[in-house]
Amino acid sequence: MVLVPRSNRIALYVTLNVAFLLALILGCGIGAQQNPRLGYLMLLFALCSSYVIDLDGYNGRYALLAVFLNMYWIYFGLQDLTDLYNGRSVQGYDGFLSPAETVILVGGVLLVLAYRVVVALRNPARGVVHSKDWSIRSALVVGLFLWLVGIGATYYWYFFVVTDKTVEGTEGIAKLSQYLTSGLVLAQMLLPIGIMLLAYAWRAARSRFLLVVIVAVISIQILFGFVVDIKGMAISGLSLVIVTIVLTDGRVPKLWVAAAALFIYVAFPVFQAYRAVVTGNIARTEVLSNLQATLDKVLLAKARVNTGHDRAQTFFERLSLKASVQMIVDGTSNGIPFQHGYTLTPVLSAFVPRILWTDKPDIPTGRIVNKVFHVTDQEETYISPSHLGELYWNFGWPGVFVGMTVIGALCGFVARRNLAECRTVTRLLLTVITVELVIHGFEGSMAGTYVVLLRSTAAVGLLHLVFAKLPVRGTSRETILSSSVRPPEKSDEMIPFPNLLT
Repeated sequence: MVLVPRSNRIALYVTLNVAFLLALILGCGIGAQQNPRLGYLMLLFALCSSYVIDLDGYNGRYALLAVFLNMYWIYFGLQDLTDLYNGRSVQGYDGFLSPAETVILVGGVLLVLAYRVVVALRNPARGVVHSKDWSIRSALVVGLFLWLVGIGATYYWYFFVVTDKTVEGTEGIAKLSQYLTSGLVLAQMLLPIGIMLLAYAWRAARSRFLLVVIVAVISIQILFGFVVDIKGMAISGLSLVIVTIVLTDGRVPKLWVAAAALFIYVAFPVFQAYRAVVTGNIARTEVLSNLQATLDKVLLAKARVNTGHDRAQTFFERLSLKASVQMIVDGTSNGIPFQHGYTLTPVLSAFVPRILWTDKPDIPTGRIVNKVFHVTDQEETYISPSHLGELYWNFGWPGVFVGMTVIGALCGFVARRNLAECRTVTRLLLTVITVELVIHGFEGSMAGTYVVLLRSTAAVGLLHLVFAKLPVRGTSRETILSSSVRPPEKSDEMIPFPNLLT
């Protein structure tokens, strides 16, 4: 599916940037901000909208770049734009670009260049793709099994092992054997894979029963995310289903996206109130057994927590990462030492189980950031450095150049095997894992993210060897290009997954 003919994409890109420039001028008049970051915002938007020039479909070669650049804008630009309209002055450097803004822009450029180079290395005249896929029954049975194992391990971990987010709440880990700890961690990693397999089976079979199963899975994820106070867990089920639909069908499911937006708008303030009222005061098992009473308390406190001078952060404020990068860049230029790879060392031991290495390093990067940069006095507080900030904190500019290039190349490598050419379970899993961990996980610490990425990729490879049996003939590059000038055949609409029905 081609969204806009290639001849019109450059014009669209220019139009978007002209419109954004006018929006900035309007914002200056409305907000009268003392320190508008106009040059930075204009350059960042020009970078983050550049994907429209080559976007060849929602599941094509440049789809991952589009997702990453949209998130990059949310991470590093959206908050400054809202501050411009609200008249809130941006603290820090008053020049055209601050050092942190330069790091953000250069890092984004390196990401885009590396992605495009890797995608362009592919032979555009390559013939029809040959691969193997799962049957619908295998996807359904394995997906349900993995989800049940994952949700069971998640329940045990957060209700009986890590009972809350304080240091005392994590003491239960020390009471577990190395085998049980490793098993529980591994089992939780199977949860998102199970959801994706169920979503894939539903889209392949178009079964109403499977739709009910998907809705039930999403509801349980929301409930667990609420009780254990992890917003990412609550939204993950819904987001994974949306991404699966986009990648497999090549379209945006408007109803599902609207449901996700409504959930964020309605539920996020409730989650914020829950954290302020319940966390650390009431056991999670008690919350689950008295859910209605707990919810009543939270709703009564919602207005107090989410309004006023000391209100909790909004959804997009929590996603903003510019302040973390600013703190790290400024701090290292004022005497805070670089880490020289220390926070990244757990990645090197990703496949070494703790039962074989009892002294395996466990580096709480977020807590180290909090302590080293003196953010709060609470030792258990986690401050997200972002992958960009952590790369700079470890190696300075060399870390940004090498690290962002590698991240861009990794996404480009995954995008070369896109679902527009050949829809298979394995391609879907690898693509969604990349979106979830590399792109959405960009806000967190690198070691935890890439350890999970390596292990998840290995698990997908093993599943592929066992369950991918059906031969699949994908679509040649020429067919994809020619589809931009003719509508799809009716049979393509009636049978969205012909490879699963052979």
